Amino acid sequence: MAAFSYKTVWRLAGPNIISNVLMVAISFAHLAIVAPFGREASAAVVTGGRVHFLLMAASMALSVATTAVVARAWGADDGEEASAATSSSLVLSVLISLGLGFLTFVFAPEIVGMFGLDARTADLAVTYIQPASLLNIVFSLMLTVATSFRAIGDVIRPLQFIAFGSGFSILGSYLLVHGAFGIPAMGVAGIPWGTAGGQSLVVLWFFYRWLSRRYVLAPKLGDALNGSRLKLLANIGTPAALEQILIQISFLLFMMLISSYGTAAFAAYGIGITVLSVTIVVGLGFGTASATLAGQRLGAKDAAGAVDSGWAAMRLAIFGMSLLAILTFIFRDPIAAMLSSDPAVREHTEFFVLVLAIVQPLMAVEFAIGGALRGAGDTKFPLVVTFAGMIVGRLSIGLVVRALGGPVEAMYAVIIADYTIKAALLILRFRKVDWRDLEQHPHAPIAIQSVAGVSRVAVRSFFSRRNGGDNPQGK
Repeated sequence: MAAFSYKTVWRLAGPNIISNVLMVAISFAHLAIVAPFGREASAAVVTGGRVHFLLMAASMALSVATTAVVARAWGADDGEEASAATSSSLVLSVLISLGLGFLTFVFAPEIVGMFGLDARTADLAVTYIQPASLLNIVFSLMLTVATSFRAIGDVIRPLQFIAFGSGFSILGSYLLVHGAFGIPAMGVAGIPWGTAGGQSLVVLWFFYRWLSRRYVLAPKLGDALNGSRLKLLANIGTPAALEQILIQISFLLFMMLISSYGTAAFAAYGIGITVLSVTIVVGLGFGTASATLAGQRLGAKDAAGAVDSGWAAMRLAIFGMSLLAILTFIFRDPIAAMLSSDPAVREHTEFFVLVLAIVQPLMAVEFAIGGALRGAGDTKFPLVVTFAGMIVGRLSIGLVVRALGGPVEAMYAVIIADYTIKAALLILRFRKVDWRDLEQHPHAPIAIQSVAGVSRVAVRSFFSRRNGGDNPQGK
């Protein structure tokens, strides 16, 4: 493993991890802000947040396509195309958010009804989901902006945007939930309004400077609706969108299984997932770095570098996530106490944190290797992997546990099977990809060597004849 690969991966992943931590801080703040209102409010925020994640799935899928297209263009020294792809992605983010947001707003009561919550919790969840569905456009724009800059190797600017956006969002949510300075208290409904209000300040600042051509990624609005580029973004983004939708729907179905054990178990699951998000941000940071480097290096005709950076990202992600998992497990008691005042919720949370600690190394593989494949334009196989893990590994076993009357602890542990399947399939795929062929055919369907292990040997041989390089853009 070339030493420069670790340095390059970390240079991109480090600021991404910090950015993700700041985003996660918003979710923690939401739970802390509503904690004084009781378990119904906490469960409503957990439910609303999960439905909001389903809305965000399309934006996340678009970000996958944006990374692949912008990074490939930037790696090939085509700044004009990178700028045009950014403009196209921004237009798509608006259209997608508006369409999905309207549907979610209309059917919010029916969506909440699927969780089988008590009447009070369900009403609070609807008051959260309806404004969040329409205001998701702000998040979608901010995510697209951050993704485009990361794809060209600029990870500091997104960090600045997210830092200010997170701070303003938390402050706005607190003021609107509790009321202050003459602002009436809105309760749970104040969270989406405060979050969007804070993020909109950053989005407006970006557009002012972007339209003033202050950034290297210049506006190309006249070329934003280019048919071939939109088709490329759609071809890459559609499988990623289906994957995200499958993930979120599976999460919703699994949450329904958890909710059958009572409000305390359900609230603990939501709190545990929020705790998990602290360690997930490490994997997401390495996944983004892996995707960026895969796209850039393939654009620069360096297939070996793409492979090398993928393995480096995986190793670093496993180390980082495992370390955080250990720390989280050690401090599980004070963490549970901080996020809930209910003894039953805290007891369930402590066990769930143990399960989450076990799956951290497996999740690291999913983020890093999956990121490299997506950055190369392969979004179809990760969809297959997600289906196998969520449907076979999680929901199927979960239904068996529930049918047999197993305890909620057994239901929590089902997650281990999910991530074991995903990690194994992704590593097998990454080892068999013919990266040399992909280097010559941008965004073509990924070819697989007929003999397992051949591509690995070929790439290493190929790498020995190439210079890796470690320039400021990560090319």
